Amino acid sequence: LGNQGGSMIGAGIGANVGGASASTGKGHIPADFDVAGFVRNAKVNYIRLQAANDAGNLDDIRAFTTPEMFAEIQMDINERQGQSQTTEVVHLDAEVVQVNEEAALYIVSVRFSGPLKEDGQSVEINELWQLSKPRHGGGGWVVAGIQQA
Repeated sequence: LGNQGGSMIGAGIGANVGGASASTGKGHIPADFDVAGFVRNAKVNYIRLQAANDAGNLDDIRAFTTPEMFAEIQMDINERQGQSQTTEVVHLDAEVVQVNEEAALYIVSVRFSGPLKEDGQSVEINELWQLSKPRHGGGGWVVAGIQQA
C-alpha cells in the first residue's frame, strides 16, 4: 500500500486501482452520520490493511475489500514475487468527504493523508478511499476503491 514495488495499499494502491473518483471539496454528509466514529474506524482499518499488504496476508485483505479491490491487491502482491516490504504509518489524517446512499449500498468517501515510511524511505500519501456497505442485511464496511487525490 505504498510506492515501493508498486504495492497497492497506501501510496501505491491509489496509483494502480480504480473505483474511486477524486473530487475536491466536501460533498453531502448527513447530520446524523457519526463522522468521528467513522474516521476512527477508518484509520484502524487503513493501518490493518497496510500491515496485511506488507505481510501478503490475502485472507485479511479479502475480509476488508470488495471482490474487485481484492483482485487488484492480489495481483500487486503476486507481482512482488515474495519480496517483503515494511511500511510504518508515521501519522495518519482521515476526513469524511462525502456520504452517498444508493439503492443497495452506503458509500463513504474518506481522504487519507500523512507521512509513511516505506522500507525506510519517507512518502507522503494523499488518497481518496471509497468504503461501501450494504444498506440491508449483513455485511460491514469494505474498501471499494482507492485513488490518489
